[in-house]
Amino acid sequence: MCEEEIDLDEHWSYTISGNWKAIHYCGDLFEFCLRAKTNVEREKLKNNEIDIIQIMSSLIDRCYDKLIHFVREQNSRLAYMVLVVFIMKFGGKMPKEIRDEILYYSQWEYEEHQLKTVEEKQLRKKYLIEFREKIKGYVDEIPTLVSEKTLSDVYANDGPFNLSPIKYDIEC
Repeated sequence: MCEEEIDLDEHWSYTISGNWKAIHYCGDLFEFCLRAKTNVEREKLKNNEIDIIQIMSSLIDRCYDKLIHFVREQNSRLAYMVLVVFIMKFGGKMPKEIRDEILYYSQWEYEEHQLKTVEEKQLRKKYLIEFREKIKGYVDEIPTLVSEKTLSDVYANDGPFNLSPIKYDIEC
């Protein structure tokens, strides 16, 4: 059986989660949160007695320090962006410190020079502006969605993709 290597830098969309690395970061954040469930929460979820949004919001708050530690260890602007998408999706609390950090790390100037075509620049800028506006207007405990395009959506509608990768490393 032959397994194809996944290029973690491959983008299928210029939404925040439109690349493999973002998907991996999101999976890691879920894992941190789900490991923190109590037995009572586990049973309630199993019996559909509690809403997933409600439990995830509570787990994000409970795991916040671990989540921040994980994100900082990645030394990646993308890890910060994914954390904020994750927090907003489930209505978690977003302290001013993380809000300020992500607004800093999501500035257009970090990415503008990396994209090859005018179309790529317009798409990414559109999604970054939307993302930043949602952060600025975010209210704790109110789930907020950020634009997202799944790999299936893009492939079905646009066919194969070949977008310029974005480097998200944080320079020390």
